[in-house]
Amino acid sequence: MHTALISPSFPTVLLYAASFILVMWTVVDVARRPSSDLPPRRKAAWIIGSVIGWLLFGIVGAVVAILYLVGPRRRMNAQRW
Repeated sequence: MHTALISPSFPTVLLYAASFILVMWTVVDVARRPSSDLPPRRKAAWIIGSVIGWLLFGIVGAVVAILYLVGPRRRMNAQRW
């Protein structure tokens, strides 16, 4: 039996771990934002999009998280200063 078919390679595991960390960072950041910065429906959309994207497709959740981090998060942080 070929072991490559049973266990994923180290780079694959590393990619999924990094994307998981990125998604969790996004979820925590979104959840901590006050309603004045991010309305509850948008919060739910970002959280659901990144978590479900990661659970179903892996890297898609990380892409959603990156979109949040370079888009809305950056704008909200720039408005505070």
